[in-house]
Amino acid sequence: MRLCVPVFTFNTGDFNGAGTKHFVETIAGNLYAIYVNSINIDLEYSKSTDGGKSWAVPISLHAGTVISVAVTYDRWSNISAGLIHCAYTDNGVDDILYRNIDSENSDNLSAETTVFAGSTAISGGALSITRARGGNLVVAGSIDAGSEDGAWESTDAGATWGSTIADPSEGATQDQYLLLPGWNADPQDVMLIFWDASADELSVKRYDNSADSWAEASIATGMVDLVATSGFPNFAAAVDLANSQNVVVAWTNTDTANADLRCWKITDTTITEVTNVVLDGTDDQGLCAIMIDTVSGVWWVAYGGKSDGSETWGTLVGVYGKASADTGSTWGAETNLAGVLGTVNLRSLFGCPRCSGAPKLLIGEINGQIIYAAVEGITPHASYQIGLV
Repeated sequence: MRLCVPVFTFNTGDFNGAGTKHFVETIAGNLYAIYVNSINIDLEYSKSTDGGKSWAVPISLHAGTVISVAVTYDRWSNISAGLIHCAYTDNGVDDILYRNIDSENSDNLSAETTVFAGSTAISGGALSITRARGGNLVVAGSIDAGSEDGAWESTDAGATWGSTIADPSEGATQDQYLLLPGWNADPQDVMLIFWDASADELSVKRYDNSADSWAEASIATGMVDLVATSGFPNFAAAVDLANSQNVVVAWTNTDTANADLRCWKITDTTITEVTNVVLDGTDDQGLCAIMIDTVSGVWWVAYGGKSDGSETWGTLVGVYGKASADTGSTWGAETNLAGVLGTVNLRSLFGCPRCSGAPKLLIGEINGQIIYAAVEGITPHASYQIGLV
């Protein structure tokens, strides 16, 4: 049984600035969607306490002109607390700003603080945030054509932001970032999955907190990026706490015959590719999300476009997915994850990186809205199969 519920109206800021991970499921099972309101271009969140069947009246996080938003959650970094950390770019003031939601303390909101005071912000840049296992927050972003980019750190849960740390950027607006906690002996280290648009390369940049430096290692070449102003994301990541690693999925290309949806396990010393989620896809596929079931350990990967080539990218595609119960060694059959929605002009796809039970997604755009979708009743019975009831 599929559950599909409208959450909020769609705005290009929900993908245009290449912000990441807008969707959180807390340890209590509550859902939080953090998004840009299409009418006033403000940053808001909406909460569901019944598994997405209904959503509360939106709460304002920031009034302004928001062009990108990135989100992380304490428990994705194995921190026993409930802060949902939000970084966002406002091109009215040309700054990267920060605020958090305390999901375990009546949804109290922190004061807004400035991560980076810029001068010119444009859409299509990059923005990501993570919390190190040791507690430090790190934001990486590019707000314009490359002269205003970098990384910034907070050692007090976002209350203040210190001096700029070493810059992992490479000066191209189209480069895209995914920040994640690191797994080194120093719990304040983090890692950045970096998509180099000019080199068509995916790499990992590992941050050494004590040395204030990034060390880069190539993950894959021949990776043609999807410009964030067209849709986002074409790569995604989730934290695998049980195995002390991060899991990354990425398309080699979009809307291109024989493109692959590849998958890797990454620690602070190794990069291990596992079986492709999609091998030699059609010319009508793209976007992706990855979710790890915190109950069963099953990995879910969602993507746009049916593998038989029967849909049309940019006009009419559905949302499909596969599951792996053996950490990526094998993947189950392709399953329609939002069948009652039919096919849509897919512009964004965000999953809960760590969720309990069935995969949970935010899908946009559908008649000007972003839709919450969950496939209820799926139980992967083996590493090669997922079923619907």
